[in-house]
Amino acid sequence: MIRLAATASIAALMLAACTPDGAEKDAPADAVGQAASAEAAPAAAPEGFPLSYIFESENYTVQSEIDPVILAFDPSLAYGFWTLAKAQLDELGVSADEGRRMADEDAEATGEDPWFMVHTLDITHKATGVFGDVISVSETVSSFSGGAHPNYFLAGGIYRKGEAEPLPLSTFVTDPAAFNDLAISALVTEKLERGFTEEPAAIEASLREMLGPTAEVSDVYKGRFVFEPSTETGKVGGISLTFSPYDIGSYAEGAYYATLSATDLAPILGEAWAPRFGGDPVMEEEEPASGE
Repeated sequence: MIRLAATASIAALMLAACTPDGAEKDAPADAVGQAASAEAAPAAAPEGFPLSYIFESENYTVQSEIDPVILAFDPSLAYGFWTLAKAQLDELGVSADEGRRMADEDAEATGEDPWFMVHTLDITHKATGVFGDVISVSETVSSFSGGAHPNYFLAGGIYRKGEAEPLPLSTFVTDPAAFNDLAISALVTEKLERGFTEEPAAIEASLREMLGPTAEVSDVYKGRFVFEPSTETGKVGGISLTFSPYDIGSYAEGAYYATLSATDLAPILGEAWAPRFGGDPVMEEEEPASGE
């Protein structure tokens, strides 16, 4: 069973990449981004921290982008994303410099060409919408540290102003089992539309195994969903689930972005949130369906 958690580190990203000899490693299932790993209370935001940051060296290129909408909604939340991203970017830089040193030493000892490849890391936080006292934030982490292909990870969360920890799904949904049924049904449809030839029942069984709660991970959707805007102004049009490559399929399948509409969710929304959902989701361009 895939273990889903809401933490990420450069160490995880590096393990997800290919080793110098080209032996591919699967991405660890807990590498799903930083959006759900902030501290309980955000630090006060200083003046002038960069929403857009890039640093290039001989060994690596790192960059971070934070949507100005997040800063306008809650400067402390934006700063929390920045400090987490900067720590990851710095960690990647240290790893890249060490990798270069080791590769040069190996080349000198063996007479072979160095195996080192320039590393990259790009962390982007984007608001999918502001809904009164909450903001929906998606996160994309893209990395390359050598090997056959780069890797990317998707995450998302709903944040109240003044809080750094994302709200759990139970804030909005009263029946987690019914929500899981809706999610799995949407994912089965998506897999069939992508050309899977397995019987729908077999695809469903596989997804239920991967997305079933465990003793270690009771909330498999933590850090994995965002709100979508609605055709009705000010309302939430639906909830989209984000799955990175390897989460529920092979790398070649790419990412999955399954949307449950306000109509789908209406029977299981909590009393406080049901009136805040309505209309149809207004979708931007979908995430790529392939990692290539």
